[in-house]
Amino acid sequence: MKVKIITHSGSTYETEVQSYDPVQLNEDINSMQINTVLIGDVIVSKIDVKGVLIVTEEPVSTEDTVPEEVEQEEPNQI
Repeated sequence: MKVKIITHSGSTYETEVQSYDPVQLNEDINSMQINTVLIGDVIVSKIDVKGVLIVTEEPVSTEDTVPEEVEQEEPNQI
């Protein structure tokens, strides 16, 4: 599963995680005994975490990959 981490400092990270437990992550961020959190392969300061979102990928349609034919107008001659 892929998640996006948004920070207060303006950085955005996308990382793969084997499992995502928002309740446990919330507890870690709010713990007085923890200074950093590990999300996938990204380590961030817990106070810098603004949000963590699950990234859902849209299936790619073959229709989207075929370019449309565009009619070209002949240039005006003067």
